[in-house]
Amino acid sequence: MAHPTIELIAPHKVLGRVLFGVLFALAAFLWPVRTEQDQTLQLVLFLVGTGFFVWGWRAVRYPLRTMRYAWNPRRVVVQVIRDWKPQPARLESEYEKSLHRFLKDNLPFVKITRQYGSARVKCDLATGNDVMIELKAGFRSTQKLQRLIGQVDLFRREFRKPLVVVLLGETEEDLLHDLHRSLRDYSDVEVVTKAVAAPAAEEAKD
Repeated sequence: MAHPTIELIAPHKVLGRVLFGVLFALAAFLWPVRTEQDQTLQLVLFLVGTGFFVWGWRAVRYPLRTMRYAWNPRRVVVQVIRDWKPQPARLESEYEKSLHRFLKDNLPFVKITRQYGSARVKCDLATGNDVMIELKAGFRSTQKLQRLIGQVDLFRREFRKPLVVVLLGETEEDLLHDLHRSLRDYSDVEVVTKAVAAPAAEEAKD
């Protein structure tokens, strides 16, 4: 049976079921057995724990990744982006589409949205309401650096969510250093560089 594009159970519920199951199984293991009634209770605890564990584990395609996402969504999103190997494209929007597809394939337990936000403020992609993603191509000018820092500040005030900045293609080393220095006080912002063929030109954003 094919899996749905978006699995219908939230990551935190998968984590809750599995942890609940582990706790019950652990309680069964530690339960003191002195009488036949204790043995019966121990067996019940173990069966309940096993049932919850299997219920959570089998609910999604990638149970470990789902639980890690529930615990730390930004870390999981960053790892998936690092694994993304896009084909060379001419436009930044093509890379955005490619990453959108890759995230949908690898994070089927959460909705992946393109152009997330309002008419006033939008970021390129979002995983649920948990992590914002902004792509930048050809990061080679001070003007782009200043613009990106301004966008990061605006996103943080507007969304109040972790942000992952993905730099595509050739990136000037000095500008990257300046970017990291400018963002060092933003603990919820992470920069990922991707060595891909950069678009011919960055497209205008609404």
